[in-house]
Amino acid sequence: MLEILDSPKHLAAMKISGEISAADIENGSNLIDERLLASERVSIFAEVDAGAAYTFEGLFKDIVDGLGRINDRKRIYRAALVTDKGWMAAIARVEGIVFSSIDVRVFAPAERDRAFAWASEEPAPVAVEAAASAGLRLIGTTSENIFAYEVVGRLSDGDLKMAVKEFMPLLDKHDSINVLARIKNYDGFDLTSILNDDLYRMKYKALSKVTKYAVVGPKPWMRNFIELVSGIVKTEIRIFDETDEEAAWDWIGGKQASLPA
Repeated sequence: MLEILDSPKHLAAMKISGEISAADIENGSNLIDERLLASERVSIFAEVDAGAAYTFEGLFKDIVDGLGRINDRKRIYRAALVTDKGWMAAIARVEGIVFSSIDVRVFAPAERDRAFAWASEEPAPVAVEAAASAGLRLIGTTSENIFAYEVVGRLSDGDLKMAVKEFMPLLDKHDSINVLARIKNYDGFDLTSILNDDLYRMKYKALSKVTKYAVVGPKPWMRNFIELVSGIVKTEIRIFDETDEEAAWDWIGGKQASLPA
């Protein structure tokens, strides 16, 4: 069951309890649409009761509606989730990474009032976007079997297509490849950019051919994620601070041939 809560016009506030059906999800989605008609940007507050449980139809509807809101993400300012359900909190945090323009925070039930006050704050105006620029730049190297790149912003579908185009020939030509990734200003990625068959084919082939992978300057959450997955893949992954980039090049056995354009 979904209960709509009294809230400012820029806040879609709801309480979820009992069995969550597809109709409940639709009511919540309609509430967000109503708020978006009334305000340039809105925030979302969802309080989940300890006894709340999805039906299969409710879960499916939630996933479909979430994907349908990809284009609205820049108009969603904040999302506050109040829950003691670990799996819901985990999903919310993943969404906070994927939809990085939205400030997503998870609160314990005891913090309910603080969460509501935070979500109720007046949203900042939608930022005026500058002309789109590349979020990924290739770095020239001194070795044929070394692939290097620099992340300088938000990764788009075009960025990943360019990376696939340049990297696949190396994977086809060499039995062993080393990679260096320099993280300068990572700002998330467009969800549609990962729904690319060529990208998955490249990753599958890379699993058996990439020997060493150096990551220079990752953010703290990236470092934690890399350390988590490094033990379950064949590739040897090492993390280097920005000040240790020379050591990263030495480790993969190459040098930078030219600065990125």
